[in-house]
Amino acid sequence: MRSALYEGTVTHRRFATEATGQVGHDFRYSTVMPLLFLDELDEVMSLHPRWSRTRPDVAWFRRRDYLGERGVTLDVAVRDAVHQRSGRRPVGPIALLGHVRLWGWLFNPLCVYYCFDESGVHVDQLLLEVRSTPWHERHLYVLDGASRTQRFAKEMHVSPFLAMDHDYVVNWSVPDQHLSFHLGNRRGEERVFDASLSLRRREITPTSLRHLIWRRPWTTVSVSAGIYRQAWALWRKKAPFHPRPRRLADEASSARARAGSRD
Repeated sequence: MRSALYEGTVTHRRFATEATGQVGHDFRYSTVMPLLFLDELDEVMSLHPRWSRTRPDVAWFRRRDYLGERGVTLDVAVRDAVHQRSGRRPVGPIALLGHVRLWGWLFNPLCVYYCFDESGVHVDQLLLEVRSTPWHERHLYVLDGASRTQRFAKEMHVSPFLAMDHDYVVNWSVPDQHLSFHLGNRRGEERVFDASLSLRRREITPTSLRHLIWRRPWTTVSVSAGIYRQAWALWRKKAPFHPRPRRLADEASSARARAGSRD
């Protein structure tokens, strides 16, 4: 089985620069994340009676937690999304790095879909599924697997403590015994924010699946709790707050409509 659990650390660092209002902040925590090959989902779920993809359970791979319509399999939805954005349709296996719903709760700030070539050895493309806080909006980015380092424009307002006029810089490795993924915010040459995963592979077995749900039951809850805890810390440090651009546009449109009704 190519699917595995990856255990290690998540590191976030916000640099004290002009773009952050000179407010620096950093933290680090341990995590366990499944890497699930989508053609192995049934095999993975069969290893433990409390893991499921068909009904609510302690560990639930719920289809609507991920991109695409519920009536379309995630495998097909990923291929469709990559094809639509890049003009090239993935032909090999697809692996998802992201949490599943544990004890009824899930929020994935980032899911990474590794789209392999026909050989199943080389990553041809990556699909990044980014979710915003607190709005839970979703945006997709497609990266060319030929380059392990890429820079591209930020297209969605993800956090109210980071502005939109940034680029993302992504560095990644092919999942193996070690998995690394780095996403940074840059404004020109200014280094604004870095988030990094450094993980080691563990085999998926009935025992490892049992340990995840019973010994680390707060894995997914802690993701959401950590986001708001760090947001509270930034607010206390008086970090600049950036309203969601769409909301500002909606408010401006409403204001113009009200002004027009008074004319």
